[in-house]
Amino acid sequence: MARHYVSINRGAEGSQYADFHTATTEPAGTAPAGVDLFVFSILDGVTPTKVEVDKALEAFERFFENAQQVGSAGFDVAG
Repeated sequence: MARHYVSINRGAEGSQYADFHTATTEPAGTAPAGVDLFVFSILDGVTPTKVEVDKALEAFERFFENAQQVGSAGFDVAG
């Protein structure tokens, strides 16, 4: 099933619309939205509410605040 992506590059604050890049399902073997470091995707046809998207983003924030969880998942994120 297709997805829509929004991405942002390292160091961008997201204060300008141009900081974000959007795309749909990528061609096989390519990055979803170019070379941006961070990508968030939503499965098409699911139609989440804004509250659900906010909850998901907050959950990701909590995940990355837990160094033990991040490390055991294989992410190489500096403290």
